[in-house]
Amino acid sequence: MEKQYSVEKCPASYEPYEFTLPDRYRKLAKEELREDDEIREQSLAQMRDWIAKHPYIRKCRTDASFLLRFLRFRKYSVPKACEALERYLAMRQTFPEWFKNLDCNDPAMKEMLNDVVFTKFGEDADGRTVILFRFARFNVEKFSALQEGRFTVMLIETLLEWEELQIGGFRVFVDYTDSVLKHYGIWGISDMRIFMDAINRSYPIRIREIHGAKFPKFAISLLNLMLSFASPKLKDRIRCHDSVEEMANQCDASLRPSVWGGQCDLQEINQRFMKHLEDRRQVMLALDEMDIDTAHYTSLWKYTAASESEIDSGAMGSFRKLGVD
Repeated sequence: MEKQYSVEKCPASYEPYEFTLPDRYRKLAKEELREDDEIREQSLAQMRDWIAKHPYIRKCRTDASFLLRFLRFRKYSVPKACEALERYLAMRQTFPEWFKNLDCNDPAMKEMLNDVVFTKFGEDADGRTVILFRFARFNVEKFSALQEGRFTVMLIETLLEWEELQIGGFRVFVDYTDSVLKHYGIWGISDMRIFMDAINRSYPIRIREIHGAKFPKFAISLLNLMLSFASPKLKDRIRCHDSVEEMANQCDASLRPSVWGGQCDLQEINQRFMKHLEDRRQVMLALDEMDIDTAHYTSLWKYTAASESEIDSGAMGSFRKLGVD
């Protein structure tokens, strides 16, 4: 039976945590995150106490599997982990159309999964989770930037359930082969800002590298615009390749799909991931039960009240003039 998690901010007791990953992750956690059994237990206790006393947090998961993603994200700086959790809760509550009701059974979500836009290969020799996006497989005739963003957010929430990813972070591969102008033109300025804020600041994800191949020259200005909302650290981790073959060489041979000359079947891997999504569906939907008083966090996202003129003068305006709508 699927595990259910309480959102009581101050429960009578907490379920004990047991580290069950292979030794290489224990070693990686110690070397990169300063994590050991003592620090982990002390930090969880401090974070739970902070949540229990927080005047604006009304409901929040306090189980170790949830809180550890923030502690590992901030390398066991408890104040920074608490700040990250606070921002995450406020973001979800402020923009529910982006970050709530992330249902894998939603028709749009299902179609994007069936189109194999995304694949989780597995963990490489360094303990990093390796994922692939095939950008052109987003059906821009049917789906908006909001739907694409929600799909990506659903994937992130699901991936964060894996402790291997919390500790090792992940390597992202993006294949832009056959993408067209409209793939980029559907993204407005506000869409970019909200999405990049989530990736940069509001989700506890540790991106180790981003590799991209076959990015079209006609979209470079839009890429630069989107990256203007990215942190310097994230920009430094982006690697561009002239060909998919060149990019594939950066991926462990054991994880390469058949289309990259490897042995892995993308469709089979995707079916396993879809089964995992279905198994965790109620856990994902239950995240919406968490609650925070957003009145105290409006200043974090003042920019999102973008005027129509701002959007028209930006990316969407450019594409309207080109008649790509």
